[in-house]
Parts: sequence; structure tokens; C-alpha cells
Amino acid sequence: MDWPMGDEAWTNYDLRNFSFQSRTTIALRKLNTHPVLMKDVLLDKNDWEIWFDEALSTSSKEDATCIVLCSRAPPVFDGEDAPVSYLSVSRGTWERLAREFHIHRSIMRTIARRVAFFSSSYEDEGRPAKLKIGFTARMSAYLPGDLALSITYIPSTESTFAVMYGCNEQQMREVEKRARVAGDRLKYPLLLLGIFAELERDRLVAKADQLLDGFTIRSEHLENGLWDPSREMNNEKTQEYLALCLQSRSLVDHIRAVKRQLVKFLAEIDEFGSYYSSHKSEAHFVDAKKARRFKKAGVQMKKRLQDIINEYEDKIDECNMIVGNTTLAMQTVWNQIARHDSDLNTRIAQANTTIALETKRESTQMRSIALLTMVYLPFSSVAAIFSMNLFNWQAQDGESVVSEYIWVFAVFAVGLTLITIFAWYRITYRRARTAEKDPFEQQYKMV
Repeated sequence: MDWPMGDEAWTNYDLRNFSFQSRTTIALRKLNTHPVLMKDVLLDKNDWEIWFDEALSTSSKEDATCIVLCSRAPPVFDGEDAPVSYLSVSRGTWERLAREFHIHRSIMRTIARRVAFFSSSYEDEGRPAKLKIGFTARMSAYLPGDLALSITYIPSTESTFAVMYGCNEQQMREVEKRARVAGDRLKYPLLLLGIFAELERDRLVAKADQLLDGFTIRSEHLENGLWDPSREMNNEKTQEYLALCLQSRSLVDHIRAVKRQLVKFLAEIDEFGSYYSSHKSEAHFVDAKKARRFKKAGVQMKKRLQDIINEYEDKIDECNMIVGNTTLAMQTVWNQIARHDSDLNTRIAQANTTIALETKRESTQMRSIALLTMVYLPFSSVAAIFSMNLFNWQAQDGESVVSEYIWVFAVFAVGLTLITIFAWYRITYRRARTAEKDPFEQQYKMV
């Protein structure tokens, strides 16, 4: 059984689950003493060291929100995104980042799942002042543009540390824009999960709209134009409709998986609010004003998440409509093909019937000819034999009725008969061998 991971330090075994290479990384900071969201572009280890010293000093970590956006690695294979575990920092930088940001080791499992996933953990070590609340989230890796997210919230310092893995340039700009618009609401730890849910929504809705546009173009042609399945539904067109149907089914599965995680997220908002409020009497870091602000942000997020869930229901209906109508179109095509085959088989059967009748008529005629031949052949043979000069029917005394050259007739007759039988046998045998080989040769050519 895979037990939940504890909040221990990262080991060499843990680090083997990631690949490290310094690339462009964006760091966003929102301080309580500074109303504007600050942005730093970090390229190498030296930039990180400077940023660590400036941004993560003891005073700077108080009541701060820090977000690190790891850029996406170049594709390993053509047409396929690199895994989100390919980090845009060096190994040494990641070890310090994991230490300073209190990144929970459960992010390894979340990334390794490769499917939509959300989890949370509460680590207090028996003392409220040591409380750490961690969240991890993952988008499905089976669609392009997937991301992963880890968040650690420390109530004692009111600090939130987040790392988003596998961002492309557009996603980086979107996260930065949403973080700036959020303003002071960025202090709500779960807001970054809301931004993550918005990015996932954009990804899935864009895919659903792409499939719907492709289906709409095809359906307009079917509804408004003259459609001949026998000419227009070739192998390429059939493959397009089949791909559209399969992609729609797959997208429905992805959306349903994301919906399940959003339901977990909705429950987590309530659990976080209850857990946070329950520490009012136990620790100094919780005050009523902040609790009310968090509760209000939670209510707003729940409304937005419910809107996203409802929108997902609409997209599922659209995808099911695509699947149903595509299936209907394909079934219509197969019915047209079946009807065409039936008509063709009917015509073939009629032709076979005509041939059979002609064959029967010719067979009757041949039987009549054979019967006449059987009647007249003996008479013809006897007449031919007796009409030859090999017989002298008016022989005188001492003369023979049968000519002494009768053996010439016998030799030629028997020889020609044997030659005829041999020629007939050879021709018949060769045709039989050819007929036996043809099926094997055709099968070999097909393979």
C-alpha cells in the first residue's frame, strides 16, 4: 500500500525522478508591504543565488506569496511535449528551492500519475506554530500543454510558496496576468489552485471547441449539399470521421476525470476553512478578520468552480452529440454501402440465373447431339471401315479378303489414339495444377 508521504527532506532517490537543466524561469512575488506584484526572470544559478538572498530572507518571507514558474523543456520527440518533471533549474538550485519553499515530496507521485489529480496534506508536528498545509495538482499528460502545481502554506508566517511545472510562454503570461488581477486575494492559499483550474479549463474547452468546429464543417456539408457516400466517403474521409469520434470520446473521459478532481477541490475549500478557523484559539497567527477574508474568497472560488463544472457538463454534451451524430453518419454510410452491395448481389444473382438457364439449354442441346452421335457413330464407323480398300469383297479363289496392309491401319489408329489421350491428359493436368497454385499466389500477394 502506498502510504501518504511525510514531510521529510528530499533524498537522492527522490531527486532521480526529475531532470535538471537551467532554462528561463520566472519568479513572482507579492509582499504585504509592496502592493505591486514583482517579477524576476532567472536564467542560471547565479541569478538564483541573488534571488534567494533577496527574496527569501527572513524578513521578506513574512506575509509573502512566492510563485515560481518552471519553463517547459524542448520536446524529446517530435510532436510530443517534454515531461513536466524536466525542471528548468539545476539540481543544486532545486535542492535549495525545495528547502526554502517547503515543497512536499508528494509532488513526485502527483507528477508520476500522468492523469488529472489533486491532493492535500496538513503537517503540524504536534504544534500549531509548525503547521504546514500542502497542496499538489496535476493535469492529464495525454493532452498537450499539461502542468503540475505544488503549494505550501505556512500559517505562522502567512507565507505561500508555489511552484508550477512545465509552463509554456503563453501559460506563464496567463498566470502572471491572473496573479496581478487578483491583488490582495492572492494571499488566499487556494487561489493558485483556482488559477490552475482556469488553465485546465482553457485547455479542455479549446480542445472541445476545436472538435466541435471540425464536426460543424462536416455536418454543414452533409446537411446542405448533395451527398453521395459511394464517391465521397473514401478511406481518408472515413478515417477523419473515425478520428473525430474517438477524440470526442477520449475528451469526455478527460473532462469527467477533471470534474471529479474539482469536486474534491470544492470539498477541500470547506475543509481548509474549517481547519483554519479551528485554530483561532490555539495560535496567534489566526485572527477573525483574516478568517472572514479567507471565507469570502472561498465562497467566491466555489461559485466559480461550480460554473466551470457546469461548463464541463455542456462540453460533455457537445462531445456526446459529436459522437452520436458521427456514429449516425457512419452508420448511414455503411447502410448505403450495404444497400449497394445488396443491389450488386441481386444483379449478380440474376446474371447467374441467366447463365444457368443458358447452360441448361445448351446442356439439353448437347445431350441431344450426344444421343444422335451414339446412334449414328457405330454405323459411321462400320461404314468407314468397310469402305476402305483394305477389304476385297470380290476376291477370287486364292485371294485374301483382308489386305496384307491391314496392320498399317491398326498401327496408325492405335498410335493416334494414344497420342490424343496423352495430349488430353497433359493439358488437363496442367490446368489442374494452375488452379491449385492460383489461390496460394493470390494470398501471398495480399500478404
